Amino acid sequence: MEMHQLVGQFMERMQTLRHLLPILPDEQLYVRFESEEGVALLAIGKEPTAPEIGNDERHMLTVRGSKKALESLLSGELKLQQLVRLQEVSVSGSFRHMLLLESLLHLAKPYRHVG
Repeated sequence: MEMHQLVGQFMERMQTLRHLLPILPDEQLYVRFESEEGVALLAIGKEPTAPEIGNDERHMLTVRGSKKALESLLSGELKLQQLVRLQEVSVSGSFRHMLLLESLLHLAKPYRHVG
């Protein structure tokens, strides 16, 4: 699956889950996922907007890694901190924003049906 599709699916899940609203930031946080196949952008905030890159690095988080690592992150298979410890991805930006992204990824994980 393409990175843009994975990011789009994550964004749809985030918008439908109302319990995430209290932890979403008032100002947009832009997350840039970079892999060997390209770049996908995600805007996180209380008001849904199309991602656009500004010059304000304080509200930017960049996650770099292989397509496989980013797929496992966005699909909920592995946590962001696990991938960082395994050196599968690198994250640049504030630690606070990284924790917010990890929380959102965990809380918006797709449901898996067992049995």
